[in-house]
Amino acid sequence: MAYGPLCQCAFMSAPPRIQLRAPPDKTRKELWDKLPPFEPPQACEAPPSGAFTLLAFDVHELKADAKAVSRSMSLDGIRCAIFGSSQEHDGQVFDGGKGVHPQHAAVFYMKGKWFVKAINGSTYVESMTLHPYLRDSEGRAPKRYTSAASRKIKGIEPMDPKCRLTREVCVFRLGESDRRFCVLGPLPLGEGEVEEGLEGRPGKKEHVPDTRDRKKDRKEKDRRDRDRSPSRSRS
Repeated sequence: MAYGPLCQCAFMSAPPRIQLRAPPDKTRKELWDKLPPFEPPQACEAPPSGAFTLLAFDVHELKADAKAVSRSMSLDGIRCAIFGSSQEHDGQVFDGGKGVHPQHAAVFYMKGKWFVKAINGSTYVESMTLHPYLRDSEGRAPKRYTSAASRKIKGIEPMDPKCRLTREVCVFRLGESDRRFCVLGPLPLGEGEVEEGLEGRPGKKEHVPDTRDRKKDRKEKDRRDRDRSPSRSRS
């Protein structure tokens, strides 16, 4: 066995540090840029005062309790309302449901109509006929509208254009959340939409007299003229 400076140096030091892994890097890195805050279109305007109301309700609550009412918020002076799970943006409507992004969707009033725009997540616009238990903040059922359309739910993505709300299609949800939002007020009627209870009711048709009716009227007039007394006719 040989001893020497080289052997002693090799014995005192650690094994050769070849192909050893470096300690893990625990710094957090963002692989994508954060979206800037949503800016509403410049053409947005405030709706008429006292015309529209926003309702928010949880489906399981209304199904479980027949006396449950929806939470409401007046839309007076609101050009645009943003919905999402963030609690850092002032004036935003909160929804902490499953799959809801910090800024998920927005509704805005433009040219006399309300529109829904998906910002950063899937948004679904629904017919009010899917929610027969819908009540306002005072427990009253709103006027219900329906149509012959078979498609009662429409999904929109951030790359899709804005979706117009109508009297029937006025409910929307964010992602997989159980909460629904509804805009009530004088929304425009969609194609084929009518108020429930009035569909299929025949309208009052204007009576157009035919030739037989005219002949009958002429005979009645002639008979009245013959029955008129001579003294009365001379006077």
